Amino acid sequence: MNSKSNISRWVFLALALVTVVITVLFYRVVGTIKPDFDNGLPTPRADLFLNWGYILIILGIVIALISVVLTAAIKGVKGKTLLIAVIAFAVIAVVAYVMSKGSFDVPYQTQDLTYSGKTHGWVETGLNFFYITLVVAVLSIVFSVVYKAVKK
Repeated sequence: MNSKSNISRWVFLALALVTVVITVLFYRVVGTIKPDFDNGLPTPRADLFLNWGYILIILGIVIALISVVLTAAIKGVKGKTLLIAVIAFAVIAVVAYVMSKGSFDVPYQTQDLTYSGKTHGWVETGLNFFYITLVVAVLSIVFSVVYKAVKK
């Protein structure tokens, strides 16, 4: 086994262990705290999980970026290939943003609060980005299978 897979395994195990500890805290300790909705203080359980979720998302993005850079450096990926990947990523991001542009102007309302459409627009952008990459991945797989079948 190479050292990269060992490092990945240990990082995953550490994050999984912290997640288990937070889950136990959620059900055993924090779950006993009663919310005070009258004063605008909901249960801190949601905050605990949301904050850990934010941390995991940030760590995932950082690890993904570091992994791409290290893989490119180790395997000697050419600058041209890396540039094409970055341009493709940027094009998908721009298309996702343009597709959701109307969502930024749509405010939405809960019981007592009205939110701007900005949050709604960024969520829509993220969903569009995911859908576009999903379609591109599926089309790439289908193209690869058909190409290999025709090539033989």
